[in-house]
Amino acid sequence: MLLGFLRDTVRLKGVILELAKRDYQQINQGSYLGFIWNYLQPLLYIGVLYAVFTLGFRQGATQDGLPFGLYLLSGMICWLYFAGNLSSITGVIRDYGFLVKKVDFRLSVLPFVKLLSSLLPHILLLALLLIAAELSGIRLGLHTLQLIYYFLCMASLLVGLGWISSSASLFIPDIRNLVSIITQFGLWLTPIFWSVSQVPQSYQWLTGLNPVSYLVTGYRDSLTGARYFWERPQESLLFWGITLILLAVGTLVYRRLKPHFAEVV
Repeated sequence: MLLGFLRDTVRLKGVILELAKRDYQQINQGSYLGFIWNYLQPLLYIGVLYAVFTLGFRQGATQDGLPFGLYLLSGMICWLYFAGNLSSITGVIRDYGFLVKKVDFRLSVLPFVKLLSSLLPHILLLALLLIAAELSGIRLGLHTLQLIYYFLCMASLLVGLGWISSSASLFIPDIRNLVSIITQFGLWLTPIFWSVSQVPQSYQWLTGLNPVSYLVTGYRDSLTGARYFWERPQESLLFWGITLILLAVGTLVYRRLKPHFAEVV
């Protein structure tokens, strides 16, 4: 299915882009500020966290070679994109229920609609992060291009999780509530406010079981140049092992449940 998914994505790229554009325009439609909330909301959220943790608790502190403000900002930008898309992808088949009965449309590409519709705010936040890093005296270079690799890693992880959650949630509505709880707890179980180095070495392997830890650490490495992704072979293999398993399980769940989608949408 994975090769078929890639072929379908290329074949339907025009439709996917059009759906993503419409999805982007519909977010916060009807509010006075409209799409501006797509950018303002995460900025305000990160700003509050920055004020609390930097000014309130850790003023002047550094973490893993980064000022704590940048450490927090890089982790939150990665997390917000992941958590926001996991929640939205979980309901994507129901949101686009009018496409379920269209024989010539592959529902498996719908996660890409959500990934693309939320991409512009993510790019803006990344641009602000890079500007803040430069102003803080951090030299950007070729290592910064790793952001592209880690974004593709995150997209792959979200597609695998999305096939599972979006298919299952049609038959078990509680899945959406479960995903919400997971993202709430995941924020604190991912090294966003803390560092893996603070965990006793004998237990650090446990953080690798959370694939988002790999992404968050990678976003930070893309700033500092501390490591290239090929210099983390064990972590990379573990991440891709988990991601490929999720893609395989997602393929199985989607195929088994797809014939019954029309009955519940």
